Amino acid sequence: MFSKYISILIIIFILSCSACESAGGLGGGNSQTQPYPVSSHVNGKGTIESIEIIPRANSVGLGTLAGAAIGGILGYQFGGGMGKAVTTVAGAAGGAYVGNEVDKKSHTEDPVYKVTIRMEDGTTQSFAQESEPLVKQGDRVQITRGVVSKI
Repeated sequence: MFSKYISILIIIFILSCSACESAGGLGGGNSQTQPYPVSSHVNGKGTIESIEIIPRANSVGLGTLAGAAIGGILGYQFGGGMGKAVTTVAGAAGGAYVGNEVDKKSHTEDPVYKVTIRMEDGTTQSFAQESEPLVKQGDRVQITRGVVSKI
């Protein structure tokens, strides 16, 4: 009975540790690709101030959690006494690892590009896009109804 509670506590610990794993990204991982990168009411000329490459956020997905649960259930089927606790924990850890690897392969690793424009009036406009920008730092651009074009 004691080993069952230990197993449950260890599984909860593994899941909570894996849930803390994340990497920073633009917009919390949800890139906002806009067909008109700058607000449609913005018009004027400016200079590309910076282009940042921002990696997409990688967070614990359903694969990690499902893998841990399935692995824990499978591990619980083996062993007896303290051995059952060990196989449950090993199954949960192995399942979480396999589920995380599957999750990684199913998500794109392409970066997001954050482009910042210094407008002639001194304000800045920023937008994010998934494809590599056709402009580079220092280029002069024209914004017409939210569409950026190189001058």
